[in-house]
Amino acid sequence: MSPEGPSGVKKFLVTSALPYANNDIHLGHLLEAVQTDVFVRYQKLRGNKAVYICADDTHGTPIELSALKKGISPEQLVNEARQGHLRDYAGFNISFDIFYTTNSEENRHYAELIYENLKKNGLIVERELDQFYCEKDKRFLPDRFIMGTCPRCKAHDQYGDVCEVCGATYEPTELCEPRCYICGEKPVLKKSKHLYVQLGKCEEFLRDFISNKDVLQEDMRNFVKSWIDDGLREWCISRDGPYFGFKIPGTQDKYFYVWLDAPVGYVSSTEKWCKDNGQRLEDYWGAGSGTEIVHFIGKDIVYFHALFWPVMLKNAGFNLPSRIQVHGFLNIQGEKMSKSRGTFILAREYLDKVKHPQAPEYLRFYFGSKLMPNTADIDLNTDELISRINTTLANNIGNLHHRTFVFCDRYFEKKIPDVQWDEAVATIVNEAAIEIAGYYERCEFKSVVEKVHALGSLGNKYYQDSQPWTLIKTSPEKAAEVMVTCVNLIKAIAVFLKPITPEMSSRVERQLEAVFSWKDYEFSLRNKLLGPTEKLVKPLETDDLAPLLATVVKKEPQAETGLIDIDQFKNVDLRVAVVNSAERVEKSSKLLRLQVEIGKEKRQIIAGIAAHYTPEQLVGRQVVVIANLKPATLFGLKSEGMLLAAKNADGSLIILQPEKQAVSGAKIS
Repeated sequence: MSPEGPSGVKKFLVTSALPYANNDIHLGHLLEAVQTDVFVRYQKLRGNKAVYICADDTHGTPIELSALKKGISPEQLVNEARQGHLRDYAGFNISFDIFYTTNSEENRHYAELIYENLKKNGLIVERELDQFYCEKDKRFLPDRFIMGTCPRCKAHDQYGDVCEVCGATYEPTELCEPRCYICGEKPVLKKSKHLYVQLGKCEEFLRDFISNKDVLQEDMRNFVKSWIDDGLREWCISRDGPYFGFKIPGTQDKYFYVWLDAPVGYVSSTEKWCKDNGQRLEDYWGAGSGTEIVHFIGKDIVYFHALFWPVMLKNAGFNLPSRIQVHGFLNIQGEKMSKSRGTFILAREYLDKVKHPQAPEYLRFYFGSKLMPNTADIDLNTDELISRINTTLANNIGNLHHRTFVFCDRYFEKKIPDVQWDEAVATIVNEAAIEIAGYYERCEFKSVVEKVHALGSLGNKYYQDSQPWTLIKTSPEKAAEVMVTCVNLIKAIAVFLKPITPEMSSRVERQLEAVFSWKDYEFSLRNKLLGPTEKLVKPLETDDLAPLLATVVKKEPQAETGLIDIDQFKNVDLRVAVVNSAERVEKSSKLLRLQVEIGKEKRQIIAGIAAHYTPEQLVGRQVVVIANLKPATLFGLKSEGMLLAAKNADGSLIILQPEKQAVSGAKIS
């Protein structure tokens, strides 16, 4: 936890990953924003100093390409995107302290500052490689500015890095019939020099950084450790101009790669907020500031935040992240988000199509009821959404609120009676507060919702068992005690849920003429006039959500299973092989040329793992290969099999190998 200041107030600087300005905000973005917002609201509710920082990630080839397609400047595109992003986040009550942009002078300054420190500390090295160059447009062509025929499936009009038809990835130089996206001319290969950060020199620091158990969840820490164990590869931080981004100082026509200046947006946005609010950047990003920096990110960008970013910060003398909170992906109705299947839902679509007045808050509650500090994917299922809202909010908490306040209006002149509450219930709430606080600190929001649901159930049982409708006739003072107890319990529930459902809690605040802080969970109200009773929760119906999923394409049963039979599996000849030698393929940054031994047979395999393994790391290893794959030619080299590897969420590869030493050529079944 963050060190406390003299007054006991803790300081947090909290960020969500920066959304890319090339796209609209979708529900996957919203999942992370809600998780971050709940954590920040909780810290502020406790009286801690928490600043919520975010910005648009605005640079790179996709931005330039989209602007070109639309016939506008990149600057105009990112400005329009920012307005849309702000509008969509506001619709879900996301409480940024600042939502800025990486296309700012502040960001230029800090990107250059970090680069100069990396250079000063001997971590920058220059390398030369071959790249496509358009002689007509007089520019080097990034992957997305090259079109051609896929070298695998022969589909036309594919980009220079990935085929959108068969999913294959490849080098731009592997494309058949390559052409410039801008003018359509055939490009030529030219030498170009680029700048790399030597991450391997920072191995000891990175091992020490991730050894802190508070920094990463255990599964993510193990992933990052495996990447370090496999050898840290150099990180290219430059791109050829023209490029929408910041020019690298001391170069003629090189620009910072977007993944260098994007995370710098956390610092530069803080600088902007500090200027606007009379604060000092050093009090947040200074190495001895005592501020806890918490990054909320998806599991697909762990590599950048847990390896590149700490190295950048350390070498520039900045404060390091205290916690990198990683979450899983969002699925819709049990499927990955997909435009073709109608499950890729934008935030604006949800706001426009779901007409229920509390729909945005209900989505916040649903996400909160699912979020735990792990990287498991979360499914948005409309039936479950309706059930959770109606079971916990409408039928439980909403019911307790309505019956209590209507009773006070009717029998106690719209006033909280002037009697003592039930101390047994007050004690249960005090004990629950300690549990709930721990859940919020650890980002166990699902546990918060479950505990609050239990308190609502306790209140309804207490109300029902006490039978105040009978007591008001036989023992009015006892009926008054029941009401005082229930009103204070509802207040406590509103406090506990305020970070997740701020609008619902504000209704209770208005009725009690209060603005809650965390300590207001304590029973304290008696002899107080009540404001007008308003319905706390309106139930959610199937018809409310129907327009949202009207375009979802249902899978055919056979497509859903994707199963193969045992005979099909037997057709794949999996064998244990030994790597005798390995070398890089000339003019390719992705391919390695392996000479392997499968029993007594020797073969050559061209494997796309150069970005993940050095040749030295592979020699002598046992690997798993497909031995009966039809030979293919890559970069003019014959490949006589396929090496098997597992692909992590961030795209990194881990080769498969036997747990124990096996006989070369052993069949896998």
